[in-house]
Amino acid sequence: MLATFLETLALGLRNLSRYPLRTSLTMLGIVFGVSSVILMRAVGAGAEAEILREFGKLGIDNVIVNSVKPPEKKRETNQEGNWINRNGLRFKDADRIQATVPGVKRVLPVHSKKTNVWSGSHKVEATVYGVTSEHLPLLGLDVSRGRTLSDIDDLEVRRVCVIRPGLFKEISDFSDPLGKDLLVGSQCYRVVGILKDDRLFGYASKALAVDYKSNEVYVPFHTLLRREGTLSITERTGSFEANDVELNQLIIGVASIDNVILVSKLVNAVLAKFHEEKDYEIVIPIEYLKQRQKTQDVFNYAFLAIASISLLVGGIGIANIMLATVTERTKEIGIRRAMGAKRRDIVLQFLGETTMISSIGGIIGVAAGFFFDWALRHATGWATIISLQSILVGLLVSMAVGIVSGIFPARRAAYLDPIAALRHS
Repeated sequence: MLATFLETLALGLRNLSRYPLRTSLTMLGIVFGVSSVILMRAVGAGAEAEILREFGKLGIDNVIVNSVKPPEKKRETNQEGNWINRNGLRFKDADRIQATVPGVKRVLPVHSKKTNVWSGSHKVEATVYGVTSEHLPLLGLDVSRGRTLSDIDDLEVRRVCVIRPGLFKEISDFSDPLGKDLLVGSQCYRVVGILKDDRLFGYASKALAVDYKSNEVYVPFHTLLRREGTLSITERTGSFEANDVELNQLIIGVASIDNVILVSKLVNAVLAKFHEEKDYEIVIPIEYLKQRQKTQDVFNYAFLAIASISLLVGGIGIANIMLATVTERTKEIGIRRAMGAKRRDIVLQFLGETTMISSIGGIIGVAAGFFFDWALRHATGWATIISLQSILVGLLVSMAVGIVSGIFPARRAAYLDPIAALRHS
């Protein structure tokens, strides 16, 4: 049995080598089809990994509540035409949620404000975030040098900060920032840590209300409140606008992932009772993650369907060429039948040739898929992932295409009349 298989394989290779140009052109459809399948799956896998990485920053067991400015707000106006806007989350909201909502394991408050950061005579606009010691580790904001913020910093109201590495570059200060003093607004803070340059983008940036265009400075929560207060003032021509927002954000950790949706509804019920103007928004990462994954699945199926068209075209090309080959080799088929070859042997011969064409084309297609993936990553910067599964799927599908496309030509060759085939010239 093995000897027959090897003999059929050798015969197929010999027949294919007679027409190298035609064989190569026949393979092209399979090559581009397999490379397209691998590339499309790599793009889809890369997008899925990016989605998971993005939501990993938020934590799928968290509920995020952001303060928002209501469309129309009743303002307390004084005689000079100035006003104070009091909206958003309050300190009592954090206490109520922690005390009344079951399943909540932590409530992390965040207070932020935009201000100027000075280093010597150079300045840059930045957003200062007053956070607790748990905030940075929770969001995966790791420190590359120095240390992160601690409970002692918050308890003793220390003037220390953790910054992004790009902040000093934008200030045009290329010295070592660690241990230096920065003038943040009207207060002086010492840099004790430098974050890894892994900024928040996309949905993570939107959910956490982080302006990725702005620099980020993280300081102890109570230090910012004690030294800066909750009032921020915007000066305008002839007047000013003052906004009093106690908390810009609450990050609520849920004890069980299964209860995230329920906790979000309970949080909304608690806040709605004390915020008639709806000056807050609730972000549920796990709910949005499911929506994004469903959307990505649709794109993945669409990508595979488009890539499969190339394989279908390649299979039609193989069938077309093999049908022409049957006509060319009619006399050869007649001689083999006259010498005792059975119909099964003829079928195996032609199926072997089509399978070899598709298999060799599949191997070349895998190599082309790696090349196209490399070119795409370097040209666009997209994150792509080629998995062993996609390689095996590409090879198996190419072999299947070779077998299916060769069945009809093989049967046609096997059922030729031997006498008529011998007379064919």
